[in-house]
Amino acid sequence: MSKRDLLAEIREARSTLLAAMDGLSGEDMLRPGAEGIWSVKDIMTHLVTWEAELVTALSRRLGRLYKDAPDIVLIEDIDEWNMEQYAQNAGRTLAAAQADFHGVHRHLLLAVEKLDEAMLSDPLRYEWMEGEPLEYLIRETAVWHEQEHAESIRAWREQSHI
Repeated sequence: MSKRDLLAEIREARSTLLAAMDGLSGEDMLRPGAEGIWSVKDIMTHLVTWEAELVTALSRRLGRLYKDAPDIVLIEDIDEWNMEQYAQNAGRTLAAAQADFHGVHRHLLLAVEKLDEAMLSDPLRYEWMEGEPLEYLIRETAVWHEQEHAESIRAWREQSHI
């Protein structure tokens, strides 16, 4: 996949997610139950935490001039990490969550734009990727993850008649 195609896929996933949230009031965005106990605001902060980890790793990678693998946080128990992040962010205001949601995503797009094609597409470049290219991790975090939560929000809205 080319960098241009990857960026288009990231933008499309974000557009799909925004469409799933379109028309929700602030009150709706704070209502628990959009996914488990999470509100739409909680889903947004959840996505921010994952994208922020990715942006940090990619930025560190660029700073090293491609010498070593990105510093990816190794998360042993994803559910536990997600709940820790939820607990840390539960008190954030909707306005702060929205600002981070849009800001971190802009940083992600900029970080991906700075990567070269070989860094993105070489399946052997990073041993810790176990034969997958770096673009797989980016798609997993910024495309498939957002698509998954967009579907959850759409289903919740349908079920709740919101």
